[in-house]
Amino acid sequence: MSTVLDNLESTTDPGDQLFTSVLVTPPVVEVLQPTPKSARLPRKYDYAARDERNRKLGHSGEAWVVGFERERLEKEQRPDLATKIDWLSERLGDGTGYDILSFESSELARFIEVKTTNGGPLTPFVVSRNEKDFSDETGDAFCLYRVFHFASLPKLFILRGGLSSNLLLEPMDYRARLKAICS
Repeated sequence: MSTVLDNLESTTDPGDQLFTSVLVTPPVVEVLQPTPKSARLPRKYDYAARDERNRKLGHSGEAWVVGFERERLEKEQRPDLATKIDWLSERLGDGTGYDILSFESSELARFIEVKTTNGGPLTPFVVSRNEKDFSDETGDAFCLYRVFHFASLPKLFILRGGLSSNLLLEPMDYRARLKAICS
């Protein structure tokens, strides 16, 4: 099972991408299926290698979206705004709550968080608390760019607004510290 998940997230650059017909409508999820409890089977798992592959895949997806945004603004007759796109996560690192600052043709800011997988449009992805909080604070100026089938023929759909209103969010980890002893 872990091999299948590892292969889904392997990094492959899509090559010279023409951005025609890559934007699709978000998929409609008819019935939310409960997430099956995973079996607790012992297995050796290389978390560092998986994290590195995911980091490369995420970086490649963000670079692809920067190209998509430049072309989008050029087509909207705003080459001046295309030159102002800022790939913050590349320039400064993570932590801002979004990856790319772009613009609407009206010059309003568009805060873009990119989530890239090699799987289909319903492949789960990880969202940080910081990304969720930032999306709630910025409302419709926040856009999740969901890039999928990246290794073969990338497609993307855009979800605008707070992540909580667009996604089913499921907690995965906990931050733990010792409890204080009350006497």
